[in-house]
Amino acid sequence: MAFRILCLDGGGIRGIMPARILQKVEERLGGPLKDHFDLIAGTSTGSILAVGIGLGKSPEEMLNLYLEKGLQIFPYQSLFSLKRLPIIFKYGLSAPKFSHEGLMGVLQEQFGENKFSDITSDPNKLMGSLKILVPSYDTISRNPVIFKSWDHDRWYSKVPLWEICLSSASAPTYFPAHRIKYDGRVYSLIDGGVCANNPVACAVAEAIKLLRQYLDQSTGDSIEQIKVISIGTGDPASPIPWEKVRGWGLVQWGLRIADVFMDAPPDIHRYVAEQIIGGMDTDREKRYLRLQLPLKDPLLAIDDARQANLERILEATDAYINQGKVRKQLETLLANW
Repeated sequence: MAFRILCLDGGGIRGIMPARILQKVEERLGGPLKDHFDLIAGTSTGSILAVGIGLGKSPEEMLNLYLEKGLQIFPYQSLFSLKRLPIIFKYGLSAPKFSHEGLMGVLQEQFGENKFSDITSDPNKLMGSLKILVPSYDTISRNPVIFKSWDHDRWYSKVPLWEICLSSASAPTYFPAHRIKYDGRVYSLIDGGVCANNPVACAVAEAIKLLRQYLDQSTGDSIEQIKVISIGTGDPASPIPWEKVRGWGLVQWGLRIADVFMDAPPDIHRYVAEQIIGGMDTDREKRYLRLQLPLKDPLLAIDDARQANLERILEATDAYINQGKVRKQLETLLANW
C-alpha cells in the first residue's frame, strides 16, 4: 500500500508546464487525476492547480485556465503601462506590479465558495479522502502558514478556497499581500514561494506524520510507503555573473530579489525530500520523480501571458516530456502507482 503524493511548484504563468505534464500523467493512469493521489501539495500557481484538481477539474481544464485567463491575471508587461495607474494611485510609486482584482476574479470564478471540506470530506481517513496542502507566509507573525485540508478544526477551514490560493499566490513585488481577518486576528499573507516554492519537503514530512499516526508505523516503515511526483515550473538557466552582481544595491536587488527567492528554495526542498525518501537508493526511481525542464530566455518571466509566450511555454514543455529519458522515468514510476 503506497501513500501517493503530487507536488506542484510556484511559478506564475509557467503553471502551464505542470498542467501540461499532468495531462500526460492522467492519460497514463486513466480516470480523474484526483483519484490517483492521497496528498497534493501546491505553492502559489501550484496551489491553484492543486485545489482545482482536488475539486475534480481535469488537467486540461486547468491548462485552459492559464491559456484563457492569463491576461486577466497579468494584463500588461511594462511597469509604466497606463493600466497600472489605479494601483499606483492606491499604493504609490513603489506599488506592486499588479492589483489583486484579476487574479481574485479568476479564482472566485473557478472555485466559488468551496472550502477544504469540499475536498477532504473525511479528515480522519488516511487514504481514499484526498488531502491538499498549501504553503503561504504571514508577514505579521513572520512565520509560514501551512494550510492543510484535513485540519477541519483550524481557523482556515472556514476560509473559501479562492482566498487560500490568493494567499499562496500573492508574490512580493507582483501582487499586494492578502489580508484575512478571522476571530479577532489579522493575517497578512504573501506567496508561499518565499518559504517553500517547491512544497515537496512539507508534503513528505506531513505524509510521514500521517502514516505514523494512522497506521502506528515507525518512521522507516512510513518512508518506504511514500511515492512522489514533483513537478516544477522550469529551472532558470540565466546566471547572474559575479562581475554584474557584486556592485548591486537596493535598487538592482529590489528588481530581482523576488525571482531569486522563488528560484533558489526549490532545490533545497528537493534535496531534503530526496534524502528522506532514500538518497541514492537504487529503487528511488520507483518511488520519487522530479520533473523540471531547463528554462532559457524568453521563458523566464512568470507574468508574460501574451499569446506568443504561452505558445513557447507549451512548445518547450512538449519537447521536454517527449524526451526518451523523461518518458522512461515517468513510466518507471507510474507502472506500479
